[in-house]
Amino acid sequence: MGRKNVFTCSIGYLARKYRIFQEVWLNPWWGSGGLTAIPLWTLDIIVLFVKISSTCVVAAFRVLIPPTMKSLYGETVLITGAGQGLGRELAIQFAELGATVICWDCDSRRNNAVVKEIRKKDGDCYGFTVDLTVREQVLALAARMQSQLADVSIVVNNAGIFACAPLFHLKPEAIVKIIETNLLAHFWVIQAFLPSMIERRQGHIVAINSSAGLMCSGDIAPYCAAKFGLRGLMESFSEELRLDTWTRNINTTSVYLATISTGIYPKPTHRFTSWYSEIAPAEAARIIIEGIRKNKKHISIPSYMQSLIDITYLMPYRIRIILTDFFNNAHRGWFCFC
Repeated sequence: MGRKNVFTCSIGYLARKYRIFQEVWLNPWWGSGGLTAIPLWTLDIIVLFVKISSTCVVAAFRVLIPPTMKSLYGETVLITGAGQGLGRELAIQFAELGATVICWDCDSRRNNAVVKEIRKKDGDCYGFTVDLTVREQVLALAARMQSQLADVSIVVNNAGIFACAPLFHLKPEAIVKIIETNLLAHFWVIQAFLPSMIERRQGHIVAINSSAGLMCSGDIAPYCAAKFGLRGLMESFSEELRLDTWTRNINTTSVYLATISTGIYPKPTHRFTSWYSEIAPAEAARIIIEGIRKNKKHISIPSYMQSLIDITYLMPYRIRIILTDFFNNAHRGWFCFC
């Protein structure tokens, strides 16, 4: 896996040593509360200033000299939902970069077709049929793979299903399936492969999310709920890894996709389709793999989407929905007022 920036690691190491020194020596000696806390506050503010300054310096340095992309040769990459669309393209492009690819899908016919296609190009690929919503299947298959093949170093949770209908039109079993596939399956896959990553002290877990995980939309309530939940899962999980010294080298990446031309999602009808309509799965896969090789925490396709949505959430609710209705000019909300 890619090496951490030496300067950043040094600042983090000094900050951790300072915290230990503060808890063991300074706190018992100075006590807490009142005037006795002034020296501790002063030191904390100095450390805060140094960490923020160093982060800004590193960010500026990376703009001038972009980080080198890590090699994928010899890595073992697991891709869920690899039988079609984006999953298929990810599998093919990972294999072309020298990785051993393991394809998981519930459709054995499509999954085997992808495996055969990669092997025809002399790629190293294996396929397994699994229902990701069944935790026992996921854990059992992961254990069998690790004993028969190799430890998985990169997990790409790509599998998902989509349904577009008003909430009261959806059957309960359809809602459960959407939540299980788009959210709960991520829990089971992470739990299956995280222990071996912790043991090796390296790994990378990728979650393919959606613009529906950044901003809600009508007629896809279960899908939005699952994708918002996936966003919370990855943010919380990343924080757990960061705070544990033993897991700090396990990277996470959340990918937020707008519309991709796989035939699963309805075509965009917003006002600016001439600027951005759909992206081909092959191009999306290329951007995602490049981001993974740079250890990016977040990947947004298009690149400005996440920042634009974050800005709109700073606005009052009524202003936000007025702008949303203007953007989605074909949506029924354009004919409504607040």
